[in-house]
Amino acid sequence: MRRYLVRAIAKELRASRALFILAVAGVALGVGSVLSIQILNRSALGAFAGSVRALSGEADLSVLGWAGFLDERLLDEVLSVRGVAAAIPLWRAEAAVDGRTDASLELVGADLLQAAVRAPWRLPEGGLGDALTRRGWVAVTPALAAEMGWRVGDRIPVSLGSRRATLVVGALVDLQRIAPLASRRLAVMDIAQAQALLGERGRIHQLDVRAAEGVSLAELRARLEARLGGRARVLTPEQRTAEAEGLLAAFRLNLTALSLVSLLVGGFLVYASVRASLARRREELGVLRAVGATRAQVLRLVLAEAALLGAAGTAAGIPLGWLAARANVAAVSGTIRNLYLLEGIEAVTLGPGLVLLAVATGVAGAVAGALGPAIDASREDPRALLASITLEERVRARSGRTLAAGLAALAAAAAAHVALRGRWAPSAFVLALGVLVAVPLAAPAAIRLLARAGRPHRLGVAYGVRTLGARLGSSAVAAGALAVAVAMLAGVTVMVGSFRGSVERWLDATLRADVYVSTPSWRRARSDATLAPEVIARLRQAPGLVGLDLLRQVQVQAAGRRISLSGLDGALPGGERRVELLAGDPAAAMAALRGGAALVSEPLARKAGLAPGSRLAVRGPGGETALPVAGVYRDYGTEGGAALVDLSTFARLFGPGAPSNAALYLAPGADAEAEVLRLRAALRDHAVQIRSNRTLRGEVLALFEQTFAVTRLLQAMGLVIAAAGVTLSLLVLARERRGELALYRALGATRPQLFAVFLGRGLGIGLVGLALGAAGGAGLARVLVDVVNPAFFGWSIALHPPWGALGGQALAILAAAAAASLYPALTASRTPAAELSRDAL
Repeated sequence: MRRYLVRAIAKELRASRALFILAVAGVALGVGSVLSIQILNRSALGAFAGSVRALSGEADLSVLGWAGFLDERLLDEVLSVRGVAAAIPLWRAEAAVDGRTDASLELVGADLLQAAVRAPWRLPEGGLGDALTRRGWVAVTPALAAEMGWRVGDRIPVSLGSRRATLVVGALVDLQRIAPLASRRLAVMDIAQAQALLGERGRIHQLDVRAAEGVSLAELRARLEARLGGRARVLTPEQRTAEAEGLLAAFRLNLTALSLVSLLVGGFLVYASVRASLARRREELGVLRAVGATRAQVLRLVLAEAALLGAAGTAAGIPLGWLAARANVAAVSGTIRNLYLLEGIEAVTLGPGLVLLAVATGVAGAVAGALGPAIDASREDPRALLASITLEERVRARSGRTLAAGLAALAAAAAAHVALRGRWAPSAFVLALGVLVAVPLAAPAAIRLLARAGRPHRLGVAYGVRTLGARLGSSAVAAGALAVAVAMLAGVTVMVGSFRGSVERWLDATLRADVYVSTPSWRRARSDATLAPEVIARLRQAPGLVGLDLLRQVQVQAAGRRISLSGLDGALPGGERRVELLAGDPAAAMAALRGGAALVSEPLARKAGLAPGSRLAVRGPGGETALPVAGVYRDYGTEGGAALVDLSTFARLFGPGAPSNAALYLAPGADAEAEVLRLRAALRDHAVQIRSNRTLRGEVLALFEQTFAVTRLLQAMGLVIAAAGVTLSLLVLARERRGELALYRALGATRPQLFAVFLGRGLGIGLVGLALGAAGGAGLARVLVDVVNPAFFGWSIALHPPWGALGGQALAILAAAAAASLYPALTASRTPAAELSRDAL
């Protein structure tokens, strides 16, 4: 059988090269889609872990603040704990590079005297003295220096909050040599200089602890926690990476689920290819069975062919996935940096584990796609294999049962979701999978229904549509694959459009000020990026100013998770209109806010089980404080959760401090754009971003579009695979029905008429795929909007289908189906009358 397998594959390649290439392309695109997302997922976590390793080296434990910062005086207390061999303080913040909106430095202030001995990186020979004495000395990575065109001695103007400073490139330190996935934007300087130039004296962000030899880490961690008394948390490097993984869990799972749809569509192509191959070789397989081949041998033969097809597709899919990951680094990295405040992806790596995943995915997907036809072929009676007509008859007879199976799968998925809802979050994807399984199983019945429509009297497009059911097996597979791709495209398009519409209304409700003031570094530095007192004083002098809303913000541990906690002026007139409450009375909620209560965002309320009347536990430098919850407000800023308190409550929890943002309310009729220009001129010596309401709104929506950029790649890959399925199906029909086509030619049919017949069949497949996909897309959109988003991200979205975009996509899908029909139609039209045989009779 092995020798026969080799000869059979060689024969197939000679006879059906185009079919083989299309099937391999389907597997390759599916593997590439899955692999690209997994590369990006792992690289995102690798970037965080790499930066930790590049800075902390072999530190055994890290002491971190509950609110992101620590009092420097804790260093002496940590060093006094038995079992601590060393403790290195680190100051960390992200500084903006002046004049470069796309550039920033992840500044790390370290005790360079200790780092010279214990850090994994080393300064150049003799560089320590210069680093300690030269004002603004900083070491940057060679990769960043090359990108920015910097050399040793160059001066770099930077800002943190509204403070500006000039750094000097003192050395190039290759931190990426220690950890290849570490950020190239890491920059190291003396901690005292960092605090003096850009920070606050006495404030640090991290303490890296080395345990003495022979000391148990678990015991040392317990002693440190006891000594610190809840003022800070103590984590291992693995726990810090696990925290980052938890923050990205929903984001990574959604991308993985979308990428698997492409693999599912690719499996349909394998199914169609194997089925076409078996249809051509039924007589050959019948002879094999007649001369003694067992059912198991036939099954192994067919699956071995599929495995080889999957291996070829995987070989092409691995470099495709790598290139797709490289092309989407910027989009995914921007989302991670902006929404999760983690290190962006600086590089992507393809390790042995991911290669094995690609091989397993591609080969297993191909074998799964071929399993159905292989089992059918192995179970057939030899006499049935010798009669090809029985195959199509069986497919037509089973179309009703196939439809019922699809409806049963959908019902089972819905029942599983209802049973597991609230206990297992991925049950939302079980429901989505049920929709995607039901859609293709309805394709045979839909094609039979279409075939009954009208009775064309001449060869042409309508005749091609009418006779599509004559070879239901291959046409139903192509229509089903297209329907799955269309369902994914339509479902995600409706979800994204609905999300955008919800965000726009949220912005209308919450962006009520005329002018907004922040700093270039605020998006990442948050509590470290503050506005100087002189900036606030100048804002208060703005002509036509009616109200000035100041905001402080910090990333803090609350309700067992990391959230964004903001302090605002609850006494500002009209404060109840600054948030859109989903639960609670606006006036009463603002009054409670001024009295020490908190408002929590919808994602936080869902994930932590909070509601008006419950309490939010916030961990600050002084310990844990339970704040009463006065209301739940709509928020799309972060899926991790957020909360609002009054500025007085914020100061009680975290001490006095400068605000990080300001919003100006101007008198009615005031020109906001003119005021923006005046303020920019007055504050040109400070690092501030001053934007009007309209400009800020545009930037938020641009950030929204960037967040969903990678989903469009996954949609496009699925649609390309489905279009390949249309081509493959029609090529199969052209080959299987050469005798029929020859008969048409012998009876006087012209080549243009045969071309139109196959074009009609392609459009028929497109119409069925579009109709089923639209129905599946509507169901999938409902699942994504009403189930997946609340379960994973915590926010509610109002359904707002973008009809214009959906109409354009429908036309594009029909055009793609027609384009996919051109080559098979041209092949069919060239069939000579000499091909006439008994198969056409």
